[in-house]
Amino acid sequence: MKYGFYPGCSFKSAAGYQLSVAALTRAVGIEFVEIPDWNCCGATVFFSLDDIKAVALAGRVFALAAAGGFREIVTGCNACYATLRKSAELLAKKPDYLSALNRGLALEQLHLAEPLPVRHILQVLVDDLPHSAWASQTKRGFESVPVAGYYGCQLTRPFGDADDPEQPGILERFIKRLGFQPVAHSAKTLCCGASHGVPYGDECSPLIARIVRGAHEKGARLIATVCPLCQFNLDQGQQRASGLPKLPVLFFTQLAGLALGLPPEELGLDQLLISAQGVLRQR
Repeated sequence: MKYGFYPGCSFKSAAGYQLSVAALTRAVGIEFVEIPDWNCCGATVFFSLDDIKAVALAGRVFALAAAGGFREIVTGCNACYATLRKSAELLAKKPDYLSALNRGLALEQLHLAEPLPVRHILQVLVDDLPHSAWASQTKRGFESVPVAGYYGCQLTRPFGDADDPEQPGILERFIKRLGFQPVAHSAKTLCCGASHGVPYGDECSPLIARIVRGAHEKGARLIATVCPLCQFNLDQGQQRASGLPKLPVLFFTQLAGLALGLPPEELGLDQLLISAQGVLRQR
């Protein structure tokens, strides 16, 4: 299976995300082909400035993917996912936006007939691979490791078609499918501060503390997330906040790689600020 992949600006610098996705896709037999010459989508903040400019950035990504023969776009970033989805909705509803976009694209000899569907890597792994892809490989003793899924605030909102906006369960189902023990907690869709986590670290610390404490109080020993910014904020945020329990924050793809028996170094686990080695050794 081959997919048009949009990495976005933070994917390749995230702690082991790119490594774990590459190792995992090789193991399960799917291929993410990076869309050539992709550009920044502007992230969701761009919509607060100018809808047309935001649509122009994302629209060029759609046009490049379509020119490459892809029928859909897959991304691993929540902000990219929401931005591309919002742009697709505007382009579908406003013909004048699509016309303006194509006038600009003509300078590069590109054209977009209609926006492409957008999905998250998690949806691909859950929906496109059979249970057998994981079931025969997940008897590795991880069922004693409690894992709290953390979605962030943009995978299930505003659209709500990936899962229930407030009480999603797709990540927990995937965690269980991998052989880990999913932990129910109330902070899984709270905002971590997103891109404000670095310039406004002090202001975002209470947000991060609420998420980490919420997971810890329910017995989690690991947190699994689906977004580069979420992972970074929760990982580094625990370093700067006093009195917080230290919970390793992994990408869901790193969990999946462990379940398949892939070596930790291939999954980039050594790039985490809070090491998961102790938790995994004690299982």
